[in-house]
Parts: sequence; structure tokens; C-alpha cells
Amino acid sequence: MKYLFVAAALFGAALGPQAAQAQDAAELAAARQVLLQLQPRSFSENLEYCGYIGRMPDGRLMATEVTRGDAWGCLSRGDESRFVEVVASFHTHAAFDRAADSEVPSSDDMYGDIEEQVNGYVATPGGRLWYIDHRRQVATQVCGLGCMGQDPNFVPGDAGPIAQSYGLQDLLRREGR
Repeated sequence: MKYLFVAAALFGAALGPQAAQAQDAAELAAARQVLLQLQPRSFSENLEYCGYIGRMPDGRLMATEVTRGDAWGCLSRGDESRFVEVVASFHTHAAFDRAADSEVPSSDDMYGDIEEQVNGYVATPGGRLWYIDHRRQVATQVCGLGCMGQDPNFVPGDAGPIAQSYGLQDLLRREGR
């Protein structure tokens, strides 16, 4: 399945002031669009879906083919060779599961983006959208509960308090590491 995105600041403006924390409005719009399409499938199949957003030679942003992971992770197998540069990763966090702290990005999510030197976007079962800034090593909520759809089985508050942002050390502490 291929997704094509022409960059536009439309979604960034619609999300309000928190969206300004993402480095690029077109990048955010592309990530949000693909993740909105993937969320219902991710919930119904209880699988993570992932890929990359890259810049084409003509400047447009496109997503790779979407890769199906499992309930606990996803490694993109999309073809990035057509991109001038890879600008961001994206993935869903599968269906709601009381055993998973899936309302925030994991430290592994952040480590992956840091290692690859790309920004990251994560959509959660509660419908949150997170932006991972690989340079600052900070994950920030772009929008809260329900903004990206919501798993029908999601239980609000089950994951405890959710902050607006987390540094890498914060995520490690949250995971008990």
C-alpha cells in the first residue's frame, strides 16, 4: 500500500499552538495523514504499522510503503531509495493493552529515531500524536486523547498521568530502567 502526500501546512494550523513544536508543518501534516489512515487498522488487527516520510527530488514529501509489525514493534521495510532525504519515521502503537505503556513513546522508539537521525511520530491507542525530536531527545504531545481516533477498548487513565513531553531519561524512568 502506498501513500502519497503533497506537503501543506493545513494540518499544522488545524492542530493549534502545540503543533508548532514540530520542526516542519509539512512533515507533521504528512505524518498525521498517514497515521490517521492506519489507526483503525492498527486497532482492529492489534498490530503496529510503520514507515518513513522522505523528501522527493521535486521537494514533495511522500511516505514509504507501510510495513506491518506485530503487537510490540515494527521495523520498516519500505523502499527509501527514491528519497533525497528521509525526514521522519512514523508508527502506530497497536490496540489498547493494559500490559503495555502505549500512551507514550517508548525509549526504544526514541533510541531508534536518535540512531537514524530522523524525527519520529507515534500514534497511540488513546488517540494521542507524539513528535520525537531526535536532536533534542524529547518526545512532545502534538495533540491529546482522541485527536487521532481511539481504540474502542481504550480505558482513559489506565496508563496513569501522561505529561506533555518526556526526555529520554524520563521515558527510561517511566519504564523502570
